[in-house]
Amino acid sequence: MAPTEFGPNRPPKSHELYAAAKYIGDKCFDQNLAFFKCKDAHDHPQKCLEEGKAVHACVYTALGDLQKKAPKEFDSYASCLQLNDLKLEECRAKQLLFEVAVFGS
Repeated sequence: MAPTEFGPNRPPKSHELYAAAKYIGDKCFDQNLAFFKCKDAHDHPQKCLEEGKAVHACVYTALGDLQKKAPKEFDSYASCLQLNDLKLEECRAKQLLFEVAVFGS
């Protein structure tokens, strides 16, 4: 099965975001921080569109990186989360394989 290509025509689903959360949190920290600071400083959402776009771009890049780095492990972990109603405890073995493939031992 070919890796999923994420983008405007195929946004990530909740189980994929859960599986990628640690990686996205690490890779997109600066963009998320800038977005939250902007939201804190402005009352109108329009003021933070650029920061929001930067977050989205970062997330899509991070998901693409995961699909290149560890496609089988990512898909296996994400599928486990989907089948188990996002219950992490049911997917710890697949999570470990995924994290070793992405972050190392």
